[in-house]
Amino acid sequence: MDTAQKDNRPIGIFDSGIGGLSVLESCRAILPYENFIYLADNGFAPYGDKCDDYIRERVFCLSECLIARGVKAIVVACNTATNVGIKMLRERYKIPFVGLEPAIKPARVVDGKTVLLCTPATARQEKFLQLVERYGTEHLIIAPQPNLATIIENCYPNIDLARCEIYKTLNPYADAKAIILGCTHYVLVKDIILDFYNHKNPIFDGNEGASKRLKELLSSYNATNGCIV
Repeated sequence: MDTAQKDNRPIGIFDSGIGGLSVLESCRAILPYENFIYLADNGFAPYGDKCDDYIRERVFCLSECLIARGVKAIVVACNTATNVGIKMLRERYKIPFVGLEPAIKPARVVDGKTVLLCTPATARQEKFLQLVERYGTEHLIIAPQPNLATIIENCYPNIDLARCEIYKTLNPYADAKAIILGCTHYVLVKDIILDFYNHKNPIFDGNEGASKRLKELLSSYNATNGCIV
């Protein structure tokens, strides 16, 4: 166990809406001694059907709101916002940023049809396409969903109300061997997706990877609030 100098400044996490709560949960599990500020941009959600300029404007606005509150790091808890804006955020601001990306690399272990559910805005980004080119296999199918994040957002916290729509979304991919969740909203309905596949198919998301990266960054900046295990 390494003891780091205590830094009790909060960590900022933002998303277009409630999807990033799944990232917050993952971060709190791996960094239980840290303080967090979660910012949901509900009035401007979802991002997945917006143009890049619009998304960048919101990403900068949210980041500046969190920086004004004294955060020591920011997690962009949205695959779309990460793909569109994180490079520019890192260039503009001095604090560390952690982004989300679909777990394409871990899903390579699956031998068979793997479906990646994401937003249309994510699917068109160069950063995303480079990730697919680098780690995707011949079995990978990209399946942009224009309305799924909105449906989940509108049903929250009664997520089960979205079950019918989620099943409709998955029906064309009933023969899939694995699913990659390329939007943090989708992680909130992971149990429903597992039910659809009778809990037999693996589901991958980027939350754990982002949480581990945050832990690494805090340690490297000597900015942890206590101990890193």
